[in-house]
Amino acid sequence: MPLGYAVVSAAPATPASSAGREIFSDEKGQFVLRSVPAGSVRVSARRVGFSPADTTILIAPGDTSRLIIELSLVSIQLPAMHSLAKVCAHPGGSDAQIGEQLAMLFDQVKENAARNQLLSRSYPFELEVERRISRPEPVLEARFVAYDTVLLSSNRAWRYEPGKMLGTREYASGVFAGKWSTITMPELADFADERFLINHCFEFSGLDVVDGDSVIRVDFSPAPVVHDLDIAGTIFLDPVSYQLRVMDIAVVNLNRQLRNQISGQSVRSHFREVIPGVPVLSAISSVVFPKEDPKRPGQEPSTEHHRILSVRFLRGKP
Repeated sequence: MPLGYAVVSAAPATPASSAGREIFSDEKGQFVLRSVPAGSVRVSARRVGFSPADTTILIAPGDTSRLIIELSLVSIQLPAMHSLAKVCAHPGGSDAQIGEQLAMLFDQVKENAARNQLLSRSYPFELEVERRISRPEPVLEARFVAYDTVLLSSNRAWRYEPGKMLGTREYASGVFAGKWSTITMPELADFADERFLINHCFEFSGLDVVDGDSVIRVDFSPAPVVHDLDIAGTIFLDPVSYQLRVMDIAVVNLNRQLRNQISGQSVRSHFREVIPGVPVLSAISSVVFPKEDPKRPGQEPSTEHHRILSVRFLRGKP
């Protein structure tokens, strides 16, 4: 059967070669890689829910090669529960540490992120977001509630790095006017970045239920070497397609500056397919818990909700 929107790459088949170029196949699974250097070329294809396939072909100068790459469905025999508490495992780690089946599961986690990353890079898009922010106003014994609509670009310069999540942002006017302390949260594409992977531990935690559906649960937390502000959380995958459905994130390792302002923050992100097998955000809910104060018990948290109204590709879809 034709398999649309696979990720296909080609690179010289030498150990020192780079990863080469990556493209999406079309909805029929067809693809064209142009201007491939002559010689031995390694061609690979990947798609979430399928085992990757690699082949090496010999390209003569000025030649055109036609090939069919077949992918098989992933078959992962996962145990009912598995704990990796004694092993810090991540998708870039050793299969021998965690076993072949769990390594295949982590490959699916990484593939969800890699597909989102390739989409953002090759087909930039904007998300039109309705934003609702609500925070308590103790002096007025009321809550401040405001709405606005913003555009979020898929192309952002920030990339995850330990200790680089805290910053400030100032709005000159509008309902959000003022100077705000900000925590830049890693996004899905960051989960395909080696810097994120080597600084976090992943753990298969069995099956769970989210929004009434059975899902595979994968927990993650900062590696023991990470002492700066960071995130921990849970990734929920569809048990059949291994498509990312929901991700929960909590801020951990708060520094003194943040502890003087808040006691924690949690974020739940929902995802949907923008093209088959490629997840993008559909909704975000964030809760910021106030600094604990024994003199003022029962303080209410601040909340922020994002609802994605539309996705607009800036230079066409795959």
